[in-house]
Amino acid sequence: MFAIVGFLLASQLQSVRSNTQAAAANTARLETLQELYNQEMDRAEALEQQLAQTQQDLEHYRDQASQGSAQGQALRLEVERLEMAAGLAEVTGPGVTVILSDSSVINTTGDEADYLIHDSDLLNVVNELRSAGAEAISLNGERLLATSAIRCTGPVVTVNGRQYAAPYVIFAIGDPTTLYNALTMRNGVVDILSQWKIQVQVTASDQLTIPKYQGVIQYDHARPAEGEGGQAG
Repeated sequence: MFAIVGFLLASQLQSVRSNTQAAAANTARLETLQELYNQEMDRAEALEQQLAQTQQDLEHYRDQASQGSAQGQALRLEVERLEMAAGLAEVTGPGVTVILSDSSVINTTGDEADYLIHDSDLLNVVNELRSAGAEAISLNGERLLATSAIRCTGPVVTVNGRQYAAPYVIFAIGDPTTLYNALTMRNGVVDILSQWKIQVQVTASDQLTIPKYQGVIQYDHARPAEGEGGQAG
């Protein structure tokens, strides 16, 4: 009897010790994650302040250019053109609206993922629009640049660092007929998605508004190439 009681007490003490160690490890992990989260929040806040200051400086320079000579006016127009090309200005024009919704049919394959919209589906639509000459594209209000990332993060899709769930709304400015035909052609992206009963609605529009890019464009490694006297690689 004493041996059995001793064994049970030893087992209980071992279990308590293991639970204590696991709790300590989880606490340390949570503290590390909280510290990383705080660092990312501080970084995001600093970038937002940097963006606000840059936009304020740019507006100041724009006002100065508009009050100057004809050369200043030309410089202002060039800045506006470059802003539009870089996605840093809100733009309007004709184009198409694409709305993608997850399938609502009964699952017959056993894999629920077959009936959900993934990052690859959105990338196929965006790439098709770009190939058809789209001049500006947004996804759920996020302006898409060459550096924009679209990737699945669990049940949602992350765009420009922000998470969005279906339905996904894409605005594309360009020739409405060309863009519409590129998406809806036979064996095109809409046909492929329809095989899984993914709902895709494409509508031509005479007037769309696409917002400017709200993030910070930062280059840590790339820099302007040197002239003829520089190194080529």
